[in-house]
Amino acid sequence: MPHTKSGRLARWQLRLIMGSGALLWLTGAAWVLLHFFGEVQGEFGAETNPLQPWLLRLHGAVLIPAILGFGGLLVVHIPKGWNDKGQRIGGIILTSFFGLLIVSGYMLYYVGSDDLRNWSSIFHWVIGILAPASFLWHYSHRYANRKD
Repeated sequence: MPHTKSGRLARWQLRLIMGSGALLWLTGAAWVLLHFFGEVQGEFGAETNPLQPWLLRLHGAVLIPAILGFGGLLVVHIPKGWNDKGQRIGGIILTSFFGLLIVSGYMLYYVGSDDLRNWSSIFHWVIGILAPASFLWHYSHRYANRKD
């Protein structure tokens, strides 16, 4: 049950955010590792690891519940949590990470320039690798300065 006086999430919302976020991170990190260290030798030399396209498909599929969860945050959690000054900076950073990941992920598919797509890719996976630290900091400080 959502908390009406605070911005605290219902248990199912927290599970949705944490579960989809963990799967996004795992599939993204696995893709980065395979991209840089997982080349396989094919008939004509080094080739992309065959797991990479499957990881990207899974990453995209997990994005759907993650964006739904993020949308839920925009409705109640963020507006009500804005009054918690102790969490405001962490929340802004975390929301910025989510927004940057969404925009850079979009750019990976719909930008025509190879140079811009390469920069978007690097930016996307660097922010993605760092995002859990931002979430853990925000989550671990959830009871600091709480008055309810």
